[in-house]
Amino acid sequence: MVSPKVILASTRPFSLTAAIIPVLFGTILALQSTGIHWGLFVLTLLGAVFMQCGTNLVNDYYDHVKGADQPGSLSPSGVIDRGEMTPKQVHITGLIFFALGSIIGLVLAGLTGRFILYIGIPSLLIGYFYTATRYALAYNGFGEFASGTTLGVLAVIGSYYVQTLTVDWGTVLIALPNAFLIMAILQANNLRDIDSDKLINKITVAGLLGRTGARVEYLILMIGAYVLLLILVAVSMLPVWSLLAFLSLPIALKALSISLRTWEPKELNTTLGLTAMLHLAFGILLCIGTLIGISI
Repeated sequence: MVSPKVILASTRPFSLTAAIIPVLFGTILALQSTGIHWGLFVLTLLGAVFMQCGTNLVNDYYDHVKGADQPGSLSPSGVIDRGEMTPKQVHITGLIFFALGSIIGLVLAGLTGRFILYIGIPSLLIGYFYTATRYALAYNGFGEFASGTTLGVLAVIGSYYVQTLTVDWGTVLIALPNAFLIMAILQANNLRDIDSDKLINKITVAGLLGRTGARVEYLILMIGAYVLLLILVAVSMLPVWSLLAFLSLPIALKALSISLRTWEPKELNTTLGLTAMLHLAFGILLCIGTLIGISI
């Protein structure tokens, strides 16, 4: 019997902000045209978190099976490495989380309309096939794009739709800074594993670009999030208060400084942690600033 504490650890709780921030942001954007339906908000948040938990667990399972996570590696979960869960238990638990997320998605579709299925079904498929099968997205150079699309954009659009029952395609543009930082997290991970990924024939954008190109891409994603935010404010798609997100810039600069001076995996693991922290800080500040701007 696996303890709840171990199951919680296996979901990588620190990574769940990647699911929470887009839902918060999409819901705040909806305040421009409607009040918040708190029941729908809670369901949307739970659905997104469950999908992310399922993705994390299934990814850990397939990374273990394919040899990407060897004993002593810098795998973010480590429950298989430590013997706290068997690979089969990790896989089954991931499928259970996917099932819970799918049930919530069906409930939301019944309450708000079938458009939410156009968000949920691709997210489910991308989450599972991110590392599953020989055609896994993360093993064939599509990892960053897949994550940026689902957690970066679709989650924001879906959260906005659930509250307003409308689709504002301008939300796609507004979601891009979040998408860039989601992609930056994956790129930081691939920078760290650029040598070990080659050993198992894992194709990533970092590997395809080479070390210099990979660093440039990481720089573009990190700084690009701030540049896009400036543009969105300049064209009045976001309020000036959204620029509060710039208070997170020191975290970005620290992560970038490490990534530009070393290829040591343990140090680049610090860059990965800082990038995840940046997404959280940038996202919270963006949500607060946008909420203030909409409210005044």
